[in-house]
Amino acid sequence: MAVGRSVASRHDDQSAPLRSGGDTPEARDTRARIVETAERLFRLYGYQKTTVADIARELGMSPANVYRFFPSKGAINEEVAASLVNRLLVTARAIAARPEPATARLASVVRTVHVQSCALFLDDRKMHDMVAVAMDENWSVVQDYIDAFVAIVGAILAEGASRGEFAPDAAASAKPAFGAFAAFFHPQLIEQCLREREEGDLDQMLRLVVRGLGGDPARIPPG
Repeated sequence: MAVGRSVASRHDDQSAPLRSGGDTPEARDTRARIVETAERLFRLYGYQKTTVADIARELGMSPANVYRFFPSKGAINEEVAASLVNRLLVTARAIAARPEPATARLASVVRTVHVQSCALFLDDRKMHDMVAVAMDENWSVVQDYIDAFVAIVGAILAEGASRGEFAPDAAASAKPAFGAFAAFFHPQLIEQCLREREEGDLDQMLRLVVRGLGGDPARIPPG
């Protein structure tokens, strides 16, 4: 983790008194603009170097107004991180809804989310660091992502089991299946995964998991 942060940055991380911005359409729009602007500045300058004052200035408002909607810079960062991982979930859900065999959809979800995770969390180092901070400080971001992904995998396995592709109880193994693939797309594990694993390891893991679920690895489409 980065150290030696500026005084301004440290000040921004101190929670200001929480004053709800409300839940009106205007308030939701303002919150969304704050998050979008924060993400853009985090990408440009990094999380540690971006202050709430910077975000407010970019939006043409005062820092006090930003604090009406978020109690701290960390709270903004949590929303940015949640937005990033939600993009992965949107992709996974779209693939899971395709009219394809369950084995093919499982493989496509894992491969596609792996590629997108690399692009989100590795190709842009500043975003990787930002997500790492958010996940260290807000475990709920991680847990919500895991729970949602396990649900997606579980739905695929349940449908596959109903069609005879997997064992009847395959859906009960959704969480262990996620665990088998976690290193390939978990924001905090993927960097180490790429350093230590070789090309082809993902497909090897796919074959192992599909076989363990009572499926036929031959049903996995070429990567």
